[in-house]
Amino acid sequence: MPESVFETDGDLFVPTRLGRGYWQPGTLSGAAMASLLGFVIERDVMEPGLIPVRFGVDMLRMAPAQPLGVDLRVLHDGGRLKLVEASLSADGKLCARATCQLARQSRQPDNPVWQSPPWPAPPPEGLEPLRRFGNWEMRPVPVGDYPRFRRESPESGLSEQGNPSVLGAMGPPQARQAWLRAGVEIVAGHPLTPFGHVALTADFASPLAHSSEHGIDFVNTDFTVHLHRLPVGEWLGYELTGHLSQHGLAVGQCALHDPAGPLGTISVSAMSLSRKS
Repeated sequence: MPESVFETDGDLFVPTRLGRGYWQPGTLSGAAMASLLGFVIERDVMEPGLIPVRFGVDMLRMAPAQPLGVDLRVLHDGGRLKLVEASLSADGKLCARATCQLARQSRQPDNPVWQSPPWPAPPPEGLEPLRRFGNWEMRPVPVGDYPRFRRESPESGLSEQGNPSVLGAMGPPQARQAWLRAGVEIVAGHPLTPFGHVALTADFASPLAHSSEHGIDFVNTDFTVHLHRLPVGEWLGYELTGHLSQHGLAVGQCALHDPAGPLGTISVSAMSLSRKS
């Protein structure tokens, strides 16, 4: 298997097999599209002291598995705040768009503010990995007593019809917490950065929030990550915090952690869809 999601060909990015999507043959995953947008944003505009406090991706159509171009615009460049937009296209057709707000670090106020408590989950080193989970190493957090969020399976209405599951052993809502480590590069020859790790895995918030126990029947149309700092270490912790859906539309949320503590949140919108084989 290749060790990167994309390779370069001049100004274009050529997807490898790692970028293939779930929903339709010959297309790329949301993770591939989002990670490439994040890669270009970080490469072109990030600098020491700037934190990507908001990274939002609109997935407008499934990108074909062919060379892609990314265009970037700086919408605002102030002393403490920068706003940029990146667009991903194939054959001149827009497939996805990302906006990223970057804020400059400064002195923490003297008056303390209540902060979200740490994630009551064991560290990843002592947990058993799933045998295989796509391109990543996944270590589910055992079901335990987590009173912050009550997650239960529906008592009725479950059906084994629909799209195949992508969560495996993590299917029941009570089990949807995991440490995740991405062991691949986004673009060949560029080691994965802390922000790249977030950009590459944030799309996982959609199956985490929008799957039933038997499968996933929602495809996300966007996601938005909010961070107050960049992650440290090799692991990211994903914790399901909410799902709401009706009339084929859904919204979901998860909390994002690293070994140092709470890191941020991810919100994701979705619509119902049948997988094409």
